[in-house]
Amino acid sequence: MLGEQSTKLEIIVYRGWEEYCAGNVDAIEEIYSELMPFCLRVCSKTCGRYINDNDEESSIARFSVLEAFNTYDPGQGRILVYLGRVIKNRIIDFKRSEKKRQAISLWELHDRNGTEITDDSSIEDIVDEMARKQEIEFLTRILESYNINFDELVKNSPRHHKTREKTKQIALKIASEEVYRTYLLDKKKLPVKMLEEKEMVSRKLVDRHRRYIIANALIIIYDISYLKPYVLPSEGGV
Repeated sequence: MLGEQSTKLEIIVYRGWEEYCAGNVDAIEEIYSELMPFCLRVCSKTCGRYINDNDEESSIARFSVLEAFNTYDPGQGRILVYLGRVIKNRIIDFKRSEKKRQAISLWELHDRNGTEITDDSSIEDIVDEMARKQEIEFLTRILESYNINFDELVKNSPRHHKTREKTKQIALKIASEEVYRTYLLDKKKLPVKMLEEKEMVSRKLVDRHRRYIIANALIIIYDISYLKPYVLPSEGGV
């Protein structure tokens, strides 16, 4: 099942599942490289220790993907959450059978901080955490072409609420109006003169918070969903 908040990875996995159901038996192999970090994260969370590609749990995760693709139904909710649930259950089954054979103590199913996955909300947290990380990495790459890094962004962020709202409004205006948006994307700089003349925007304000305005505008333009709510103004337009 896909929704408006579906992450890039969820879309890739869902499309892969659709292709697999349509008869493309190679569909799983084609998405393994993008899917395995999620699978290993679920394995690590379930086991309470770091799991890498060489661990036996990694092989269990691979078989779990095949099982999930064969049993998933869109009515069961988000495909990544369903897959995470299958992986979690198979890892726990493996640990239990291992315990019976080798008399391994129960603590191996838990880490010292009690981070064993007990419900779907933990898997959703992993999905969201990975999505946020991917979006920040994506934004970082974009900002590099504008000669902006996060340290500069933090230093340039307005400290007062009123100023922050004004800069957010300017960023929204740039992202919403094609002439401003095109100028920013093509020239890699703000259309200061146009904003000053057409929108009565303070040049001093724009110059002082240039990096912050550019970053906010790019987040809106590229629809970076996890960051977007933080950069939209709470007040009216420019």
